[in-house]
Amino acid sequence: MLHSRIHLPVTLKLSIRTLASGNSNPSNPSDPSPVPLAFNHYGSSVDRSHHPLVIGHGLFGHKGNFNAIAKRLQQRLGNQIFAVDMRNHGESPHVPEMTYPHMAADYAHFIESVVKPATGFDQVHLLGHSMGAKTACLLALDSSKANLIKSLIIEDINPVARSQNKRIKFYIQHMKKVNLKQSRRQIGEDFAPIIANRAVRASLLTNLAHIGKNGNQEYRWKLNLDAIETYIDNVLSFTVSDGTFEGPSLFVYGENSEYLNTDDFKAIQRLFPNPRFHVIPKAGHWLHAEQPEAFVDSVVDFIKSVERE
Repeated sequence: MLHSRIHLPVTLKLSIRTLASGNSNPSNPSDPSPVPLAFNHYGSSVDRSHHPLVIGHGLFGHKGNFNAIAKRLQQRLGNQIFAVDMRNHGESPHVPEMTYPHMAADYAHFIESVVKPATGFDQVHLLGHSMGAKTACLLALDSSKANLIKSLIIEDINPVARSQNKRIKFYIQHMKKVNLKQSRRQIGEDFAPIIANRAVRASLLTNLAHIGKNGNQEYRWKLNLDAIETYIDNVLSFTVSDGTFEGPSLFVYGENSEYLNTDDFKAIQRLFPNPRFHVIPKAGHWLHAEQPEAFVDSVVDFIKSVERE
């Protein structure tokens, strides 16, 4: 069973020391206000004896990216699963701020105000991909909020290293100037010189919403490109450097991913002293899309082992 909702916000305080890039960004308040995240809810009427799972996507993603994965996970785990739209993505609020502390506050607010009332559980398994994974790490390392997390699942991001993916800025620039008064196919063709990978291109185009009337072709982006562009240096270069999350953690990487660097495993283990590392063969950054069965197997095995402990 699948539901999609937005929940009303409450004020939430989140604080943690972090190491960010030297690039300045407008406002980075120590007391970020959360926004209500849009979400899809899977398995609302199932057995409530298992901890729920919350899933957060990466940059330019949305909750629908995990639709097939969430359904498979729910069938095998028998728990409730919530896939969210991060702020400035999908159906979640489009707001000026987009720092990691803001996004971590969104996660915490969502768990406390949506997941707890719906499931009766005080803790969740938290799975994040890329940007959603760094956000999950930040929340887990906040001693005042770590008790919300039963276990942590990090999909293909290195939380202690800065991303070198400079292509992202070119994507944003092209998204802002592309002609949206044409067919989806034509928009996709315009992106071909910028994004050669068809799968990546197709994923990006799922952020298009049709707004044309009377048969006219016109689209808009379901992304707040202005906010993303303003904070992109922070999003790409942000690292976590302080705190400890004692709970079980799974760090799963693609064999061909630029984020896989075994030299950083010791630094990760200093922050997350109870980690498991898993590498999925023949996969890059989008594990859940490139090797869905292997990804689901790794997540299911991990969560079941945590539930048995």
